[in-house]
This record gives sequence, C-alpha cells and structure tokens, in this order.
Amino acid sequence: MTGMVPEELITQYHKEGYFIVDDAIAPEMVERMIPAARSANAKVRSGAVVSSPDRIGTDGPGDTKYDILGVIAPEFGEPIFAEYLCCPPLLHYVHALLGTDLRLGWMALFVVPGQDKYDTGWHRDFGKEERNGSEEVEMEILGRLRKNLVKWHMALVDDACLWLVPGSHLRYRTEQEHEALTNDHFADLPEARQIVLKKGQTVFWNGNTIHRGCLPAAAPERLAVMGALVRHLPDDPPEPLEDRFRWRMADSVRAALPPETQLYYDRWRQLQLA
Repeated sequence: MTGMVPEELITQYHKEGYFIVDDAIAPEMVERMIPAARSANAKVRSGAVVSSPDRIGTDGPGDTKYDILGVIAPEFGEPIFAEYLCCPPLLHYVHALLGTDLRLGWMALFVVPGQDKYDTGWHRDFGKEERNGSEEVEMEILGRLRKNLVKWHMALVDDACLWLVPGSHLRYRTEQEHEALTNDHFADLPEARQIVLKKGQTVFWNGNTIHRGCLPAAAPERLAVMGALVRHLPDDPPEPLEDRFRWRMADSVRAALPPETQLYYDRWRQLQLA
C-alpha cells in the first residue's frame, strides 16, 4: 500500500461495482486474525458466547449460523477485529471511496464448513426496500440506497464464494435476472462473474449489484471477514436502531475499542433512535 489509490480502481468500482486488492491488510494481521476467527467461531458454536441481535453475552445457546455478527464485542476477547477496522491499509481504500470522516458500519465473520451446502441465491442488498418493483421504483432505490457506505470481504483462506453481475448496480434488471431474483434464485446468470480471492486479498464491492454467495463443492471451508464503514456528515439525520445492532448499545462495547474505532462508534451511537 503506497501512494494514491489508482484511479482505474475507483473507476472500476463505480462502473463494475467492485475491485480486488492485495494490500488492504498487513500479512501479519491476517495471520493473527485467523486464530481469532476460529476462536470466535468455537465460542459461538459451544455456547461460551451467545451472539444475537439483542445482545452479545456469555453462557448462551450454541448457534449454527454461518455469519457471526458482533466479533468486536468484548465477550469474544478478540480485539484484533476492532483494530482491523481502523488499520491504515484498510482505511487507505475506504478514504479514497468515502472521504476521511467515517462512522461504524458493521463487521461479521463468514464461517462455513466445506461439507455444508452454502448458497444464498441471487439478490440485491435491499433490506426492507421493494424487491419486485417497476423500473422506476428500482432505479429510484438504486440511486438512493447505500450511497454513503463501502463494504468489503477479506479472505482469511482462499475464497471463491462471491458471484456478482458487474454493472448491475447501475441499471434495471433484465428479464432473466428478474426470474433469478424473484423465483429461481439458483439459476445461472451468464453475465455473472466469480470473485476469486486468495488468502489476504480484499474485494470492495457494491451491495446493490445482483450477487450471490455460493461455496464451491471442492472448497474445504469459508473463513472470511465482512465489513462496512459509513461516510459521516455533521447533518446526518437520526436513524432507527436496527435490531441486529442492539447489542452495540451495551456500555462495555465502546471501552473495548481502540481510540479511532471509538470515534466511529460515537458517531454511530449519537444517531441511534433506540
């Protein structure tokens, strides 16, 4: 990671909806994060830590979810995840896309055993927005939604799970894509591109693209970090607290974060309508 982010990467992000880099995390941090991720997964699976939208706590039920939200919580005892959110190699790229004033988005682990069939099917990250609207409705959503954030996946082992349709974040769906988004979620889309990451590589990508997570049959596992940071503006309006982030209101969360991540946390929390 040296100098400015190449303009061709910024252009690719806006035009195709993604770009891949080798240097958004230091190799030594990758090596520290792998055992931390396995430890967090083991704690959730055993019930030593319960991870739910309401709280992150100890001595709870085991959980077989493939995505573990809340790994920056102190109950996991793995501060490297919060450290990673404000590390210079990552911020080098986020700043190029969003500017330097940021607030907390989210972080989660994808942990999928190789023997499991894992396939999310085709979708856009529309949340509660209309998913089967007219062209006018869909283009209004694409023009408005998620313009203030950047999300990424970082591979802790080789990862070829993400598929996306380049450029689909800029346009209305085709008839074939409509069928995949609403009925046959596992259909083949000829324009789709498989995003193949080597250990330590990061893909920054737009969740408004038509995309799918699918573990290849030959893959031994999926172990990846998903994260997002949000552009922060002084006049950002308050927002309803999402259930999936309610655990972050606990007093213990902020104290467990590094100073810069505390700043991101404070900016997020002051906007929450709990």
